[in-house]
Amino acid sequence: MGRPDGRKVKSIPPFDKVIPYIMPQRYDATNMMAVDFPYDILMNYIGRRKQDGVVIPMMACILAAYIRTVAQIPAINRFSISKKIYARKGIWTSFVTLKERDRGGEKPSAEETVVKLCFTGEETIDEVARRVTEAIDENRKAATSNSMDKLLSSIFAVPLIPSFLVSLIKFADRRGWLPKSIIDASPFHTSVFFTNMASIRAYPIYHHLYEFGTTSCFISLGVDINNRGKYQMKVCTDERCCNGATYVHAMHRFLKALRHPEQLEAPPEEVKEDVR
Repeated sequence: MGRPDGRKVKSIPPFDKVIPYIMPQRYDATNMMAVDFPYDILMNYIGRRKQDGVVIPMMACILAAYIRTVAQIPAINRFSISKKIYARKGIWTSFVTLKERDRGGEKPSAEETVVKLCFTGEETIDEVARRVTEAIDENRKAATSNSMDKLLSSIFAVPLIPSFLVSLIKFADRRGWLPKSIIDASPFHTSVFFTNMASIRAYPIYHHLYEFGTTSCFISLGVDINNRGKYQMKVCTDERCCNGATYVHAMHRFLKALRHPEQLEAPPEEVKEDVR
């Protein structure tokens, strides 16, 4: 029985097959890169769309560009677990959003929650923007608990149990026994995890790839606090998923999509399938 979130990729070069044995841990295999971010181009685009009555959040631009890149270069959507390489079933995105809580008339405090969405690769930037906006609006409500919140609440409901349950979940994940319901709720089983450090006026960080789960890429957007007009992205990827040339090609595609977001208004001509 295979994993519910991926299928094994068998037709890859022998050297690519041996890499997970050489670097069995995700932190071993993490590559990091700094990317200049086309902030002015995207802000001009967002402003033009707003004049037409369409709201496109910055996060939606970034996620739409990455989703389109995966649709064209599916190798970056693989994940490695238990020394095997899998092609992911679907394009999953995870991102942090703030949940506002009003504390008896005091200044509201911000509690974080993580939103996870699945895409097919056929989506336009408008479709991505709509789903991102709806998810953020829904999860900002104080009374809302998403699937991740409910999963964590159940794990920590009984004292002394969390350590055992987490260990059991990690063991089951390594064996491919984790139920689809838990994988769908887990933000750590994702194609890309995104955080917007610029929203709190902070530098971007090279964020670790979680050892639990299957996160293949982490993108952090931030701003130079000494030069408020300079935005930068830090990107961390799992080297075991595909070779360096493929990642470079994908990054060129990703940046091209960010520099020309209007091209994302139409669906792709083709959503490519990864090799078998």
